Amino acid sequence: MRRTLISLLAMLLGVALTATGCASIPRSSPVKQIEAHSEDSESESYSYAADGPADGADARAIVDGFVAAGRSVAEDYAVAREFLTPELSRQWRGDTSTLIYEAVNVVNGAETNQYTIQLEIIGAVDAQGVRTMYPDHSTRAVDVAVSKVDDQWRISDAPNGVMLEASTFNKIFSAQTLYFYNATYRYLVPDIRWFATGSGTATSMVEALLEGPAPYLENAVVSAFSSAGSLVRSAVPVRDGTATVDLSKATFQDATDQMLLLMDQQLEATLIPLSSVTKVQMLQEETEITLADQSITIEPAQVDPSTPDTLIGIADKSLVYVKGLSVIPVGGLPDISRYNPREPAMSPIGNRYAFLNGSRKQLWTIGEDGSLDLGLEGESLIQPSMDLAGWTWTADNHDKNPLRAVPDSIAGKGEARTISVPWLEGSSVSSLRISRDGARALIVATKDSATTVYVSGVIRDSDGVPRGLSKTPMKIYPDVPVNTAVWESDRSIIVAELSLTEPVLAEQITFQGGSKHLQVLLGMVGIAAGTGKQREVYAESQDQLFSLVGNSWHVLDDYAKDISYPG
Repeated sequence: MRRTLISLLAMLLGVALTATGCASIPRSSPVKQIEAHSEDSESESYSYAADGPADGADARAIVDGFVAAGRSVAEDYAVAREFLTPELSRQWRGDTSTLIYEAVNVVNGAETNQYTIQLEIIGAVDAQGVRTMYPDHSTRAVDVAVSKVDDQWRISDAPNGVMLEASTFNKIFSAQTLYFYNATYRYLVPDIRWFATGSGTATSMVEALLEGPAPYLENAVVSAFSSAGSLVRSAVPVRDGTATVDLSKATFQDATDQMLLLMDQQLEATLIPLSSVTKVQMLQEETEITLADQSITIEPAQVDPSTPDTLIGIADKSLVYVKGLSVIPVGGLPDISRYNPREPAMSPIGNRYAFLNGSRKQLWTIGEDGSLDLGLEGESLIQPSMDLAGWTWTADNHDKNPLRAVPDSIAGKGEARTISVPWLEGSSVSSLRISRDGARALIVATKDSATTVYVSGVIRDSDGVPRGLSKTPMKIYPDVPVNTAVWESDRSIIVAELSLTEPVLAEQITFQGGSKHLQVLLGMVGIAAGTGKQREVYAESQDQLFSLVGNSWHVLDDYAKDISYPG
């Protein structure tokens, strides 16, 4: 496509998408020949050399050498294949999975000529670049068998995939962001993947994009590309800054002009952050795509949209705004003091509010017109979160299925709904926040004394009504104890274990794998963060409000409790 839809500006812990106009797809275009092997290498590529098997090496040395050879990705793991029998070498694939370990030990197996590779792992990456994290001290055993070929020991049986020590993995692989749409196509939702750096990065990213979202986002986000989409050949060449994506005819079956523009936007959002790419050209079997109607345009989708910079809180049993150093009463609302309000929420768009009563048994909502409605009654409700589609979320930990969603208009949309989530059954949910794009839920839940941080896609019907969460959530394992979590950007969160009396250590965590501890704060009972540029992080104790400056907490003159950003 000849005119760029969007340009991406890298920012701390996120990416902002800035519209530069709608794409113009030409009505006719020449046929162009594509060179399948002309893709530029990424400037930060890193590779290791590895030694092949030594002549006469014993069986144990062959297994050790095979593990070490996983760090050499050159020529489709050619060195690792040297440790395999000819038959296994033809079948084995090194790119299907990568186990990331911190310790390794090879021991004799249960039978003759068998060995077990014992690993203490921290994560794994699959063929599509989806990374799964594991808690500390997780283990994995990989069994291999050996036999002699021309009087030399070789591995005759081994599963696909390689094993990499953690520091080596971080040098060979890098995090890249694929983008999918939320249900309204107004927002691009990040899907972080991990690929080996080098000349194949753009190809790997496009192939993974066409395969669809990571499991934790399944049925919660959408792609402009159908399931029939595929590259003509496994190559996305990059030349003079232009990434050429040549797609099969089936990719465009029944695609409207609007969908063509959405495809182009999705590709550009995904590929332009690569250092070697400044432009994306989408082709159909070597021919440029044309629009039937050149007047068709789309509204550029947003990446990491900013949360409004005004927070909601409680002071003198009333709702107040917190902005910068000021605490301002919210005008035009009914008197709610008789409910002893706590833990309020504010809609990310418009002027709707929600709060719990003092006993946490009622959730009240305030509409755009200032009307006060009882949205939900329960036994042990948690702080609500309000999404873009007008739903207010909470959890009632008195119920086996704790999640609840309350519509913005009970009269028009019915009563609160129980959101059935099999993997949350029997859990106690202490924190629930819906992302700014409305496509993901950030949850802290405890079951059988084990607390886990989850990120899961929000499944909705065509009217935006929430119907469930994705079957396989992403699990995050912080370094600190946790009972609350908030979004800091569309790909980073802050977690902490709030306590009225104990010192609290909060941790910033990015989905790319980075983390940082914040300054300890005694008696932290709340924390608030908002997505977008220059959104301050706040914390509160029983009688003071703090803002984060650098890595230190600075006390504010005014005070409001239970503060939170819209959402």
